[in-house]
Amino acid sequence: SIQVTTVFLGAASALANGTVVSRVGTAAVAATANAFNIPVVVCCETYKFSHRVQLDAITHNELGDPDALCEVKNRPDVNDLRNWNDLQNLRLLNLRYDAVQDKYITMIATEVGMIPASSVPVILREYNTGPSLL
Repeated sequence: SIQVTTVFLGAASALANGTVVSRVGTAAVAATANAFNIPVVVCCETYKFSHRVQLDAITHNELGDPDALCEVKNRPDVNDLRNWNDLQNLRLLNLRYDAVQDKYITMIATEVGMIPASSVPVILREYNTGPSLL
């Protein structure tokens, strides 16, 4: 059987508290790898580092089309949410990004080297002249 030795993830942003923002589902992958003691390396250029701090994926996120959650491509038989708009008490939430806590990240690979997630503020201080727009 194939054994996973390292998990590599991309990032939309690395925040000042070490949290990494990436596509939805990334936090589950990182937490699962951590549970099995598999190192998680996030690949993120320093221009994506931000002075912003975020503790969860709910308070600041982008919303996708809720109807996109209802379709399973090439599987018309799997369509239990076909008429979800007709259900008065059902609201679908399609978040675009996850917030991966720094405790699940072994290292961040950048163009200046491999750094722990806790060193994001150091890179911001040393290489940036001001706060980013992210």
